[in-house]
Amino acid sequence: MVRKMNVSWFIIGLMVTFLVNIPFGFWRAHAKRTGNKLEWALAVHLPVPLVVLMRYLAGLSWNLEGAPLILVFVLAYFLGQRTGGKLYQRAHESGLNPGRNVFVLWSGGGEGEAI
Repeated sequence: MVRKMNVSWFIIGLMVTFLVNIPFGFWRAHAKRTGNKLEWALAVHLPVPLVVLMRYLAGLSWNLEGAPLILVFVLAYFLGQRTGGKLYQRAHESGLNPGRNVFVLWSGGGEGEAI
């Protein structure tokens, strides 16, 4: 079954992929700093099913024709992870101890685990 690509879902999917990966990149950077390999693996791999769903909703095929567009999703994934990692690095360099939760930065706390 051949599906036609949905441009709206493609753009929404790219934005969601990028934005969802920011907190996971933040978590990944924390796990790397603390040396927790299980947390690191979870932070890297937990958002993957969402990315696959976004590609499916956009109607991207898994053939050679859809490969360049799938690479754009992979790029959005890694840019989100990188952005989250940079946020963690800046928070840590500023003397904050943000833990693994990026949302602490926006709550004004800046210390420990919040939720």
